Amino acid sequence: MNQIRILRLTLTSCILVIVSLISMQIQLSQLVTHYLQQYPGIDARHLKDIILGLLIAAIMLLLFEQRQARRLYIVSLKLKKHHARHAQLLNKLPYAIAELDAHKVIHHSNDAFSQVSQLQGLRSIQQQIEQLFNQLEQNNYHQSTTLQQRFQTADTPMIIIEWQLHRSGKHFFLSGRDITQQLAEQNKLSIAEKILENTPVGVLVTGPDKRIQYTNPAFEQVTGYSNKDVQGKFPSVLSSGKQGAEFYKKMYRAMDKNGSWQGEIWNRKRNGDIYLEWLSITALKDEAGQDTHYIGMFSEFTAQELVREKLRTLAYYDGLTSLANRTLFNERLQCQINDNTHKKLCVIFIDIDGFKRINDTLGHQIGDQLLVAIACRIKETCREADSIARWGGDEFIMAIEVSDSHKGIQTFCSKHLQSLKQPFLINGRDLSITASMGVSIYGDDAHNTSELIRNADIAMFQSKKLGKNRFEIFSPAHHEALLESMEIENRLRIAIKENLIDVHFQPQVLQDAKICGLEALARWHDPVIGQVPPQKFIQVAEETGLINELSQVIYRVALKKFKTIQALNPALGLSVNLSVSQLQDVNLVATLKQVTDAQGINPSSIKLEITEDILMSDLEQSVRNTGLLKEMGFQIALDDFGTGYSSLSYLKDLDIDEIKIDRSFVQELISSERNKAIIQAIVAMSKVLDIHCVVEGVETEGQLNKLIQIGCNNFQGYYFYKPMPSHEITALFTD
Repeated sequence: MNQIRILRLTLTSCILVIVSLISMQIQLSQLVTHYLQQYPGIDARHLKDIILGLLIAAIMLLLFEQRQARRLYIVSLKLKKHHARHAQLLNKLPYAIAELDAHKVIHHSNDAFSQVSQLQGLRSIQQQIEQLFNQLEQNNYHQSTTLQQRFQTADTPMIIIEWQLHRSGKHFFLSGRDITQQLAEQNKLSIAEKILENTPVGVLVTGPDKRIQYTNPAFEQVTGYSNKDVQGKFPSVLSSGKQGAEFYKKMYRAMDKNGSWQGEIWNRKRNGDIYLEWLSITALKDEAGQDTHYIGMFSEFTAQELVREKLRTLAYYDGLTSLANRTLFNERLQCQINDNTHKKLCVIFIDIDGFKRINDTLGHQIGDQLLVAIACRIKETCREADSIARWGGDEFIMAIEVSDSHKGIQTFCSKHLQSLKQPFLINGRDLSITASMGVSIYGDDAHNTSELIRNADIAMFQSKKLGKNRFEIFSPAHHEALLESMEIENRLRIAIKENLIDVHFQPQVLQDAKICGLEALARWHDPVIGQVPPQKFIQVAEETGLINELSQVIYRVALKKFKTIQALNPALGLSVNLSVSQLQDVNLVATLKQVTDAQGINPSSIKLEITEDILMSDLEQSVRNTGLLKEMGFQIALDDFGTGYSSLSYLKDLDIDEIKIDRSFVQELISSERNKAIIQAIVAMSKVLDIHCVVEGVETEGQLNKLIQIGCNNFQGYYFYKPMPSHEITALFTD
């Protein structure tokens, strides 16, 4: 050590000398001369060599020390970077880490440790350290030791930290990790495992290869197979053979499409017994959407359970469509009212337009298949939370929740109307339908289930009146209209029974205004509700099925009064309207013959007016009845021609005698060239086919002149005569 110090001092001296030489610019010869003067006994040559050697040695030592210092600096820099990198890594770790000495003093720690210390306080940390050191001392410092700490603050829930103290030489390392979530997950797994072990439902888990990985005790109780018996095998080990390959193909297709399947299936136990079970299979997927496991849960149906389930199905579900029935729907609706959220609860009543026509023409079997298809489409278009039921016949009902009542209802109903308009393929035949919907809103229109359903039904009837294939939201005006309709229906029944229906007559004239015929028009003045317009009570009669009875009364009264008028002018004819439902009545011909014969009137004097709506009904029966009526001598007139489903074929099939051009073409005749052209075409066609033509709704002289120019010569309208009671018609002829 002394030699090193001397060497360092010498080197320092040399350096100082060199520095002095450089700074003072002293020549070597001057230095030698200076020393010789002080020490005369020294040889100048030797002194010069000594000084030169020392200078060289000093320079070499200086270079060596500089190199060593550079190396030390580089090593120190690397160590600093290394320590910084380790500190950075330690700070990124989710664990709290600290280094302690034997006196339990913390020398180094990471950010996580600082956060934990700040959260629970250094005093609490120190208590844990003290306890860990005591445990380590009890183990004679041979191994590390751990403990769990639970703490909670006013702002945080319960936190559980696992501390571990490890000794390495004279150093001690403390680490802590938050195991709160881990313990919670372990607790969940433990609960789930206990549930699976104790549930009475059989559970079977397979991997993505469909091989069995796990079964629970209930599985063994039902099937007789233990977990070891079936592990690694396919579920087909349970197959009974009662279901064909197609059944399983459909099952797997449903699994691929929906990720789940459920239904009844027959399986075989280990002892060979076949049993029925309700099986539900669900696919578990990873983050990439790939199937990782399949979970099957099943319960065995005993004979008693099968009967109970069948009774429940009969009590709560529709036997044809498998939708909920009225009972179940009412229960579900009440639950939705009880659990009502901030959203609007709505009931939607759906009636299929013209379904009776399909049933009557194609048969009830096709009608039933169509109802099943309609139910499936409604269900597909609905959301999972919506309640759907078949109310009866061709009526369905739904309960939905929407956030924005009117906008949400409009979107929902429009989607369903558009869906139902798409053709249904039934037995190779495309069938097209439309629907009428009525909506009532809980809280706005009603406050209980019965009011909701009633008001939705009322709104549905209103949508039918307004043209069908639409939806209407209930309003008080709808209710008032229904009450009025019900009042009219009740009074109309009495009027039919007590013969309170009267008949007025509107003359039909030639070009010279000479009367050539009469049209019988029903009138009703009720003693309770007063005068009721024909369009109102006839519409009610059609909706309620009273139209046939009403028409018979009108026909009987009209013929009785016409008999008196015809006695004054035997050349007069009488036009009487027939409804579509009358024309389809198998008893129509016998009824008309009986009334006509009773009045002693020749059927050739009677024109029976029908509308083009017959094309929407049973055309075959209509053609049959009109043929029989023609054979008896009655004439057939087609009323409101051009406004319905016009087809030239029924002019031939029904052997029409007269066409009546609808008043809608006459109203704008003066201003519309198109209307003029239509009337010209109809008149020309009638002349070619030798069919009599009458123009209805003539109200002005201008219209009359225009019609005469076109070639019309038979007219009916207010310009000539309004409908009049029979005594006024009689007065016309007697005068």
